[in-house]
Amino acid sequence: MNMSWDHASVQFGSFPIHRDSRGVLVVAEFTPLPFVPRRLFWLLDITSGETRANHAHRVCEQLVFVQAGSVSGEVTRPDGSEVPFWLGLGDWVVVPTHHWLLLHDFSDHSVVGVFASHPFDAEEYIDDAHRFTT
Repeated sequence: MNMSWDHASVQFGSFPIHRDSRGVLVVAEFTPLPFVPRRLFWLLDITSGETRANHAHRVCEQLVFVQAGSVSGEVTRPDGSEVPFWLGLGDWVVVPTHHWLLLHDFSDHSVVGVFASHPFDAEEYIDDAHRFTT
């Protein structure tokens, strides 16, 4: 796992995956994360063709990770440049503040978790794409 964090850039990595005859164990240690998680939520049973996220945050950083299946997406930087990605089991992406996140192409039975640096606050969301890019 990357231990050197630049809070202004999109970063990718993978959690350790341990497989044996009993199944799969994926471990996330909190100490090397770029922030102390204050909230955890999951996305699952996403209808085929639907998107999730589709917003940015003013103060909240997020670490998006795949617990099962896969997901594709893009992070749009404040300068308008896009960082496309595909995440599989154990893979993660850090989404800094003021970066637009769009998740799509959820595989069947996918489970996507999100560690957030702050509790939910609707006031800190940026959900108008036009205002984000102007």
